[in-house]
Amino acid sequence: MLKLRPVFLALTGCLALSAALPQAHAAQAPTSGVLTVPAGPAPMTAATAAPGVLDYDGIPTVEHASAENVGGLMYYCDAHKLVTDTTVRTLGRQLASREGIRTNPAYAWGGQGRLMLSPTVMFDITTLNRDQQEAVCSRSALRGPALLAQ
Repeated sequence: MLKLRPVFLALTGCLALSAALPQAHAAQAPTSGVLTVPAGPAPMTAATAAPGVLDYDGIPTVEHASAENVGGLMYYCDAHKLVTDTTVRTLGRQLASREGIRTNPAYAWGGQGRLMLSPTVMFDITTLNRDQQEAVCSRSALRGPALLAQ
């Protein structure tokens, strides 16, 4: 019995610690744990895109998307397995780790598959076919080095 005493003490300590950690974490956790997507104007779709919005290959330009929006879009692309290259996942993680990225509404919009064409205009890439969605993801990822340098 004496040989088992250290094991029982260790188990008792682990149980006490595991009961205390959630309470300590709850005290430090922010009160608004979930980022909600704010209401905004309805995004353009493949069917409602204004003339000149779609490129020669039928996808919108990604040149004006913010780092926040591209970070969220990388999450969307990875979650929907639109690109198998690890660049998308890596870029998304690098952008999301920057200060203020994940709390920005543009990040949440990107996570829903909405590409910001300007501060007030969004395009819903989910209305594109899969090949076109993959192209948007790839082109957005190509902007990664420039966005990380900002």
